[in-house]
Amino acid sequence: MVRLSRRAFLQIAATSTAALAAACQGAQAAPSATAPARSGSGPTPKPATTDPLRHNPNSAPTEIVVTPTKNLYVQSYDAFPSVDAATYNLTIDGLVENPKSLTLDQIKALPTAEEMLTLECIGNPVGGPLIGNVVWKGFYLEELLKAVKIKPEAIRAKFTAADGYQTSVELKWITQPCVLMAYEINGEPLPVAHGFPLRIRMPGLYGQKQPKWIQRIEFIDEVFTGYWESQGWSDVAAVKTNSKFNQPKNLAKLEAGRVPLFGVAYAGTREITKIEVKIDDGEWQAAELMHGPSAKVWAQWSFDWNAEPGKHFLLVRATDADGNTQTEVASSLFDSAYPDGTNKMHKIVAQIA
Repeated sequence: MVRLSRRAFLQIAATSTAALAAACQGAQAAPSATAPARSGSGPTPKPATTDPLRHNPNSAPTEIVVTPTKNLYVQSYDAFPSVDAATYNLTIDGLVENPKSLTLDQIKALPTAEEMLTLECIGNPVGGPLIGNVVWKGFYLEELLKAVKIKPEAIRAKFTAADGYQTSVELKWITQPCVLMAYEINGEPLPVAHGFPLRIRMPGLYGQKQPKWIQRIEFIDEVFTGYWESQGWSDVAAVKTNSKFNQPKNLAKLEAGRVPLFGVAYAGTREITKIEVKIDDGEWQAAELMHGPSAKVWAQWSFDWNAEPGKHFLLVRATDADGNTQTEVASSLFDSAYPDGTNKMHKIVAQIA
C-alpha cells in the first residue's frame, strides 16, 4: 500500500472544492406551485437541546429541524469498535491505478465540506424513529477518487469497517457528486456510536450501505454480498418515498377544535413535491410543505385540522419529483420494512373529546 505522499496530498488539498460544495448544498428542483421554494441559504440551523418534532405537540416547527445528536438513532451489527485516532488510516485500493492511504490528520487537512443530510435506516418501520436530520462535516470524496483512478474493470466499491462490518455498492453510488466522508456531526467530532473517526455518506441510500468506522474502500470486479444482504436485506438499499406523523401520536386523546398535525417526509435525493392528509373517509387535502437546503434533507409538513368529537383515523401520503406517490396503507402500527425499506402510508388514530 502506498501512503499518500506530501506532494500528492498537497495536490488534492489544493484542488478547489468551492464549486462542488455549492452544487452539493444547493442542488434542488425549481420551485413550482405545488413545490414551495426552499428555505434560504442563511446560517445552518443549530440542533436544539430537545427535538421539537417529538416534544412540542402544540405547534409545528417553523424551520427545518436539526436532530440533536443524542436523539439520532444508533444501529450496528456488533459491538462498537475502539479506534485509535493516532494510528487510523483510510485505505483506498483494489482496482485502482494509484492506491492511497490517508492518516486522520491528512483527512482533516483536506478542503472541508459541511452539509445538512437526512439519514434513515432501511429497517425503519412505518412511522418509525430510525431517521434523523443532522449537519455533517468532512470532505467530498470526488477529488480523492480522481487521484486514485478507478480501473475500467471495477464494478463495485467494497467497504470494510473497524467493527468487521462489510458491504458493497455499485460504482454509480460512490462516484456520484457529493459523497461526503464525515468526521463531525452537528459541530462536534463524531462520537463512537456514530462512527468515530470517519463514516461515509452517499446520497440516496439507506444507512445499511454507509458504514461507520470506515477503514477501507476497495474497488472490485464482482458482486460482494455483505452482512445484512446475506440476511435477505436489499443489495441496492435505495431510499423509498416515505412520510409520517410526528404529532399527534397514535392513540392521542385531544380536545375538539384546532389540532395541529405535522411530520416529515423523505425520498433520498428526490424532491418531495406534495404532502396530503386524509381524515377518516374524507378527501385527500394538501398540507403545507417546507423544504430544507437540498432534496437530500427531509421535508417538513403541517396541517391544521378542525377536529370534531369522536374516534378518527388519520392518513398521510407523500409524492416525490419522479411522480412516486405512497398508495399502500400499513397493515399495523410500525409495519415491517423488510427486506428493502417501506413506502407504506402512516396511519394513526386520534380520540377527540
